[in-house]
Amino acid sequence: MPPSSYAARQPLDEEGEKPVTVLVTGFGPFLQKFPKNSSWEIASSLPALIPSSPTNKTPIHIHIHHEPIRVAYASVLTLVPKLLPPASPLRPLPDIILHIGLAAGRNYFALEQASQGRGYGKIPDVDGQSFEDDAAEKEFPAKQYPVQLTTSFDTDYVLARWKANLGYTSADGRTRVEGCPDVRISYDAGNFLCGFIYYNSLAHYFNIKEDERPVVFLHVPDLSGSEEKLRQGWEITVGLIKALVESRRKAGGRLVSAVARKNGDTAAEVQTDNNFV
Repeated sequence: MPPSSYAARQPLDEEGEKPVTVLVTGFGPFLQKFPKNSSWEIASSLPALIPSSPTNKTPIHIHIHHEPIRVAYASVLTLVPKLLPPASPLRPLPDIILHIGLAAGRNYFALEQASQGRGYGKIPDVDGQSFEDDAAEKEFPAKQYPVQLTTSFDTDYVLARWKANLGYTSADGRTRVEGCPDVRISYDAGNFLCGFIYYNSLAHYFNIKEDERPVVFLHVPDLSGSEEKLRQGWEITVGLIKALVESRRKAGGRLVSAVARKNGDTAAEVQTDNNFV
């Protein structure tokens, strides 16, 4: 799927910028309807290196978690603290975390702004287990963690760069050029495993630094029936990774979230959707 120029690591220019490391995860199968999860199909095929170029100043190293994440609450609870810094076995430690998940009910690609810490008790996972609010309170007590957590990325800027990478030519990026993929910011990561892993990762960083959470979540539609659609999903994801790295570069390498984001309250309503996984 990836171009051959991306397939192998390349020597870095000694005078070039320091590479940025991006850790990417995807989910495994869920229900008989989704024996192949498009999030993992995309994640597992991403390049090890996106070399620097005139339009991409920073070399990007991509590390894919070695297997799809099981669609189970217990698996996520166990995995996240081991996967993310400081306990992460990756060297160098990842600078950016990108989780990818399936939103089968959508026909567009969505960069999620925030996630909820409650509301995971209605939809059972592949083990038949749910994550009730009393369990969430024990794991993420309200006196310590906000019920909603947002990414530290400037998502408006990331969206603009993402669209530019995908060929949008309108000055404000609001008009989708014919043939360009539909990419958006979303304020509902869902109340299933997608929202759950996102909140877990955001809470992990919140517990360490509180105001610095270099985590994002990408929702992709079901692309499993078409190699052409999967290829497009791959290109869209690469475009997003470049936009994230550029956003980090613009911020001087440290992503600090605002005390109150202008869209921070838009995800306050808890929703459930078993297509988010």
